[in-house]
Amino acid sequence: MFEELIRTVVAFRDHAFRNIPTLIESEDLLDDLTDDPSVRASGEAIVGERAYEEDHPIISRPFRYGTAVSSEGLPSVRTRFGDGSRFGVWYGSLDVLTTVYETVFHWQKFLSDAGIGPNTPLAAHRVIYRVLASGIFVDLRGKEADVPQLVSSDSYEFTQRLGTYLHDNRQTGLLVASARRPQGVNMAVFDPAALSDPRHELYLSYHWLPDVTDVLIRTVKGAPWGKVESFFAAGG
Repeated sequence: MFEELIRTVVAFRDHAFRNIPTLIESEDLLDDLTDDPSVRASGEAIVGERAYEEDHPIISRPFRYGTAVSSEGLPSVRTRFGDGSRFGVWYGSLDVLTTVYETVFHWQKFLSDAGIGPNTPLAAHRVIYRVLASGIFVDLRGKEADVPQLVSSDSYEFTQRLGTYLHDNRQTGLLVASARRPQGVNMAVFDPAALSDPRHELYLSYHWLPDVTDVLIRTVKGAPWGKVESFFAAGG
């Protein structure tokens, strides 16, 4: 039933950005080793440019969770293109700003579903990685106009069936419009072999007072980075 939808493929080789929670509260990771700024700068350069192992957690963890967690009888969190029953899906965006919109939405939804607020100041720390993605990807960009289920906020039933179909037919992954930032593009990867060379890109923190319109985005050192209009009203 998906044959017409997935007729377009693209040979892709470029970076995608993955945005995940972190406990790190400072970008100066070497400040406890030396007081010399030049030495810290050299150390940070080495850390940033080092070749990571092929099995780096930023690549492997989503795939492992999709099988190891479900095998224990505790289905992993269901995502847009994975139902959490048999396989994991790696998600990234083709630009940093889209990762921010996507993760702000899911962070706010989690807090709203938990009933947190409406007047509690909330903050979260994030780390963004840049990962090289290479392979033949199913290209769904632009198809959301005719198939709005691709970017639905209400139900993942259609996209989970599509993801299962692509995974079972050994497809590398797909490119699709972002549901949170229409001009952005997301990537869903089913084959970890398509991903390599993860590098640290950026630390950010999100700040939200649920009765305020915007979520403020800052660097971890506190400098303003941007803002995202809240996806959720006060009290959820």
